Amino acid sequence: MKRNLEALANEEYDLVVIGAGIYGVTTAWDASLRGLKVALIDKGDFASATSANSLKTMHGGLRYLQTADLKRFRESVHERMVLMRIAPNFVYPLPVMMPTYSWKLKSRPVMACGLLANDILAIDRNRLSDPHKYVPGSHTMSSKKVKELIPGYDKYNMNGGALWYDCQAYNTERFALHFVISAVKQGLNAANYVKADGMVITDGAVTAVKAVDELTGKTFEIKTKMVVNNAGPWVDKVLQDVSGKDAAPKFQLSSAMNLVIDRDLMGEYAAGLSGPWHHTFASGKEYNGFRILFFAPWRGKTIIGTNHLPYKGDADTFKVTEAEIVDFLKTVNTAHPGANLKREEISYFYSGFLPMTGTSPKTGEVKLEPHYKLYDHSKTDKVDGIVTVVGVKYTTARDVARKTVDLVYKKLKRRVVACQTEKVRLYGGNIDLFDDFLTANITSQPFGLGEAAMQHLSYNYGSAITEILDYGEQDEALMKLMPESDEVVRAEILHGVREEMAMKLADVVMRRTDLGSASCPADATLATAADIMGAELGWDESRKSAEIEATKKIYQPV
Repeated sequence: MKRNLEALANEEYDLVVIGAGIYGVTTAWDASLRGLKVALIDKGDFASATSANSLKTMHGGLRYLQTADLKRFRESVHERMVLMRIAPNFVYPLPVMMPTYSWKLKSRPVMACGLLANDILAIDRNRLSDPHKYVPGSHTMSSKKVKELIPGYDKYNMNGGALWYDCQAYNTERFALHFVISAVKQGLNAANYVKADGMVITDGAVTAVKAVDELTGKTFEIKTKMVVNNAGPWVDKVLQDVSGKDAAPKFQLSSAMNLVIDRDLMGEYAAGLSGPWHHTFASGKEYNGFRILFFAPWRGKTIIGTNHLPYKGDADTFKVTEAEIVDFLKTVNTAHPGANLKREEISYFYSGFLPMTGTSPKTGEVKLEPHYKLYDHSKTDKVDGIVTVVGVKYTTARDVARKTVDLVYKKLKRRVVACQTEKVRLYGGNIDLFDDFLTANITSQPFGLGEAAMQHLSYNYGSAITEILDYGEQDEALMKLMPESDEVVRAEILHGVREEMAMKLADVVMRRTDLGSASCPADATLATAADIMGAELGWDESRKSAEIEATKKIYQPV
């Protein structure tokens, strides 16, 4: 996978996809697989913004039952299964529990009815042959069992618990990257650090995207018949040449923050726990109530979220504040006093944006946009050749991409080619029985690599693990573990540069490997990674130091 800006500037495409978050990469994969000539650009790295901010959970849609939205419940259940099929190395079942209380809607009988409906309506959830992907049925449990599973938890006259299953992704950033790699193998021209800086509109239709190479400042145009605007929080900036600067925003910003805790609080179970919510309105009126906080176990740590707040600033200048972290930590400790979390245990924070419809006039809470939006600008702005997608959920991005590409075909006035992404496995996904695959890799111990390293490589690369191990055949030193890591080998850094378009140290640390997924790596780790990248990319000592400092800043709130 090479960054080819010359081809972007000199060739004409059927489709340019702007934005390489999960919605953009799934759209590029779908369109490429159907045979369109596609370019994918992003002003940052692949999956480096909102799509990197998640609880790592692939939701089956249980919350849609609360509003009787059966259509989207069914879509979510189906998409969850599809993701396990096409990316067996990344997605696997996750048990989730929620304590029950004496309150009507959160009582054990009411939750039992909800779980029964969940199991009945998701009766086809296990149409995969791999037992590792089996999603068990739901049930309730006693308060004694809840206390066993969540040590130290005993709140609000708890009288039991509800247990169901969703799915979790081992690494959401690499998961998104594998859509890109898969599409490149089908002819996609993908380029990170290329910003869409306007549109060329000829006779009422978009004919090119004005682009800027963010690494050099060079400007050029990408000729295309169609554009899909998948820029997430930046969709309205992309649309300024189309809808005008004063157009009603299509993405109303709300910030979302999740904390990574350097402690395993949950064992194998995730949990939704009731936490306090307090809001003071401009009038001075106060509201006190409850909200659900999600505690998810993840690779020996715990991810807790999500803290949603309205955001009025520029998306480009957004940074999490120390005050926001401390305030949310207080809420977390009130929701789960037995955890008794300290500030120094927060090893990282994920942050990004979700579209909202506004705030509740009763509670002051953010009201998130419930469904994706697909805009055809020939209808909304009388400008042809561009559609905009505003996504709301990682799990259903593939399905929204299918609908988007169907529309692209209709706009191109071509016969719609059938979508294939429901069945075709992603790069690294050629695995029938994942447990057997994992066990065989761990048992083989190539180059003396231990269980942690082989598990890490098996999940992150899947059947493409051989591409990493092949480096060891050329130079066994590349199979040495990185300093302070029992998982990541040096070959992954080199592979990230040569084959996965890593341009900055942060790309490798945060999205090509697991070095910085949950905490800032040690100085020795960063220095070694910078040395490997620098030797490949021609960095001098000054550039390596700058890359290290820029990476460290990512982990620092303001």
